[in-house]
Amino acid sequence: MQHRRYYITDLTLSGRVLDGRGGDLIVAKRDESPDIDWELVFQTKIETPIEQAPFRLLMGGPEGELAGAAVLVRSDGTSHVFRGAGELVGFTEDMFEN
Repeated sequence: MQHRRYYITDLTLSGRVLDGRGGDLIVAKRDESPDIDWELVFQTKIETPIEQAPFRLLMGGPEGELAGAAVLVRSDGTSHVFRGAGELVGFTEDMFEN
């Protein structure tokens, strides 16, 4: 399995900018599948209710901008976990760590 971790400083959910502390985006590719899997865990500065629904994520950080559709799978109000639901725009397979 190959994987890559990104630090995300800015997050926009379907046009809504979140006031965040930051988070981690993990991108993984299993040897038996041609597709990548990705998940974002993002912390907001204050309690931020987010509907458990699909969103278009625009993520920014020190390494650039990434975007894709994702579903909020769980949240405690300040820690939010999004599971990627398709392509991660801005990511190419040559970006995996060796």
